[in-house]
Amino acid sequence: MKKILKVFSTVALMASLALAGCSQPAANSTPADTAQPQQATQEAPKAEANAKAFLRANLKTEPVSLDPPKAYDPVAFEVLYNVLEGLVRLDENHMTQPAMAEKWEISEGGKKYTFKLRDSKWSNGDPVTAHDFEVAWKRMVDPKNGFPAAFLAFVIEGAEKFNKGEGTAEEVKVKALDDKTLEVRLKAPTGYFLSLVATPVFYPVNKKNVEANSNWSAEAATIVSNGPFTLTEWTHDQSVKAVKNENYWDKDKVKLAGINWVMINDENTQFQMFQAGDLDNIESVPKDVKGKMLGSGEAKIAPEAATSFYRLNTAMPPFTNKNVRKAFALAVNRQLIIDRVTQGKQVPAMGIVPIGFPEPDGKDFRQVGGDFFKDNDLEQAKALLAQGMKEEGWSTLPEVTLTYDTNDLNKTIAQVLQEMFKKNLGVEVKLDSREWKVFLAEQRASKHQVSLSTFYADYADPLNFIEIFQTGHPGNRINYSNKAFDELIQKASIEPDEKTRFALMHDAEKLFFDDMPVLPLYYSTKVFVEQPNVKGILRHPASLMDYKTVEIAPK
Repeated sequence: MKKILKVFSTVALMASLALAGCSQPAANSTPADTAQPQQATQEAPKAEANAKAFLRANLKTEPVSLDPPKAYDPVAFEVLYNVLEGLVRLDENHMTQPAMAEKWEISEGGKKYTFKLRDSKWSNGDPVTAHDFEVAWKRMVDPKNGFPAAFLAFVIEGAEKFNKGEGTAEEVKVKALDDKTLEVRLKAPTGYFLSLVATPVFYPVNKKNVEANSNWSAEAATIVSNGPFTLTEWTHDQSVKAVKNENYWDKDKVKLAGINWVMINDENTQFQMFQAGDLDNIESVPKDVKGKMLGSGEAKIAPEAATSFYRLNTAMPPFTNKNVRKAFALAVNRQLIIDRVTQGKQVPAMGIVPIGFPEPDGKDFRQVGGDFFKDNDLEQAKALLAQGMKEEGWSTLPEVTLTYDTNDLNKTIAQVLQEMFKKNLGVEVKLDSREWKVFLAEQRASKHQVSLSTFYADYADPLNFIEIFQTGHPGNRINYSNKAFDELIQKASIEPDEKTRFALMHDAEKLFFDDMPVLPLYYSTKVFVEQPNVKGILRHPASLMDYKTVEIAPK
């Protein structure tokens, strides 16, 4: 585990998500043998920044939505994190700092938060008020909206009941006491609450704008911003443009004139554009040049608080049988995929909670929980497949289809897995690709038999990675259901004693892997490249790209 911790420092992975339960957060302590955290930014350029420069970046694909609680994916988050702003914002060390809230108080044993908002304006000149936050958070959990991120607000008293049709909006304990004061009551002390509300799904919406136009988030012209930048153009499936928001409260720290995002989902085309000077940064590098660029230092690795895994739909044969599910999981050589395909120093995943979540005693959750199976355990995989087929009375395994989105790396991994399943299990697997928005919509509707996910931490707690697999949870997507597992998650969500709470989460993860409804692949990293005159991009481990303080020096 020391070797693993030196690759992924606990602080580097989790500082953005960690908080100490007080109004001024402090960094977690780190074991002495861990690596120093990689900061998310670099030194400012010596040349004076070009105030007329636009950062040229690549979203790769169309955002699912730009309505915060509906836009629950990394593509949309990249835009939202830069055109909107929540109560807190992450700094260069990934720690929560005051943003729309200039200060806050925590009382009643950690169950009540009172935020005091600073003087700030929307891009249309309206004041940003506590009412905007109250409206935003209550509409997030409104059952008629069906937002995929609603579950994140269930820490708030009354939110889950309202979302499940068992309560009312008035019973959701988020209240604007006046224009500048927001009071939030939680159903139990939640130490990660401030890191949770740094997530774009908790950003405010302009109350007047939302109430006047139900389709306000469909076009740039009707989206009102309170962040560093404001949208001016959105050519669907092609590009998004934002300019510096002159009404932003901290505009003096914004050095860019704006951001021009393109949507190029071909990795080689993206790389050629970077080489030609048409893109200022790219967040992935083609496999055939990755090793060379990492070796030269031109490309760099950033840690991510994330796990990449394949979902196995438990309602679709043959994955209705847990031994068949286990066979597929054990038949994969993760280290080979990392060494020859992803080449980003990822760590093979034999669990779902990634490295970087400290226990109450300082140990890492993953270290304590350990691995639930062996990587590339071929003999056991074959035995489990035979056992599962015997249990079901199958002489021939039902057809298996693996679905992936049209990302070059995901396509390559799918092809490698296809070959592994054929060689190691004798199973022919069909491959099927989908454009990102279609892929995500189908996966959320549980229509895929086998499909890839990379889940990024929404907040600083292992619970985030396991709670999504509760029965009926919008993050489930594989029809997995285990009453004992659900009960453990519910107990962990309200348990005040941290030692007991972590024990409950370990029990839940162990039970989960006894059922094996997912095929874990690896704990993720990001390989990126920037033009030499670009400085100040903040890459937070929870897949948040922050361009607020970016500077582009003249070439």
